[in-house]
Amino acid sequence: MNLNTDLGNIGLSPRVLLLSSDVELTHFVCQAVKAPWKLVRPTIDHHIDREAFAQPNVRLVVLDDQKIEEHDRGQVLAQIRKHFSGISLLYIAGSHSDENEKRARANGAHYYVSKPFSLEQFGQVLRSFLRMQQVDGTSTSSVIRKSGMNARVSSAADPVVLDGIPSLSVELNREDSELRSHLLDAALAGLRLARNPELPELRHDAARIWSAIEPILFHHLDAEDKQLLPWLEQQGGLSPGAARKVRAYHERLRSLVGAMANADADRLTEVQAREVGRALSGIAVSLDDAIDDEERRLFPTIRKALFGIDHRI
Repeated sequence: MNLNTDLGNIGLSPRVLLLSSDVELTHFVCQAVKAPWKLVRPTIDHHIDREAFAQPNVRLVVLDDQKIEEHDRGQVLAQIRKHFSGISLLYIAGSHSDENEKRARANGAHYYVSKPFSLEQFGQVLRSFLRMQQVDGTSTSSVIRKSGMNARVSSAADPVVLDGIPSLSVELNREDSELRSHLLDAALAGLRLARNPELPELRHDAARIWSAIEPILFHHLDAEDKQLLPWLEQQGGLSPGAARKVRAYHERLRSLVGAMANADADRLTEVQAREVGRALSGIAVSLDDAIDDEERRLFPTIRKALFGIDHRI
């Protein structure tokens, strides 16, 4: 398995792997990816060569499925999961279908959009994910255990280990502050759109705010569900009831995110635009509640568990 955190990657530029044959998209991503990032663009012609999955230090993958046969898409996603640990995966569908989106989400896609879409909005999302991956250069979806000169990714059957939890807690606190800075704007934009769904400027304003919130939110929910909550439960720092409450918040947020998925500001009917406005306001309110709950309960519990842990482990 090709581990992004392998010691052999030290000194290598972090890489973005672009799997697309779309000339316009490729040109746009080339312009958007700046140093210290390096863009890798293997040739895509209805199939992807094995060499594409041998790239070192890949931290973000942009997958465009337009030239990939329907029956091959699951296999491509499986190869990405197999060879790249802890990456951010941005999935671009040549055309939308519920099956396509479910397959992408089930295979770890942090972001999903279908063509045609706004390159400007996609650029904001791409830059947000690049910033998050660059925070500490570590995996965003796995906790790494290091012993001597060896490193490996913990599997679902492994205990969740301490390495990375303190820095992850700091990162999530920072993300809470960043999310909160958008909440009032999001709530107001959602309310305005729900009342006047026919106005293009209100649709685009809501889309702009959502593009700032979505990548942070996906990373936040993923990190808490896969890393922080299991670790706290193993340490005995979080009761089953408290864990259920946090996960209930997360499920509510995900259901609201589903209402926003694949919304194109220029193609929505007025009914759809009104629902998107209500969902955006709902996300703002739910996020405010969730952040308050984290500040009162979750993060103090993490700090207490970290201070109380047996460092001989």
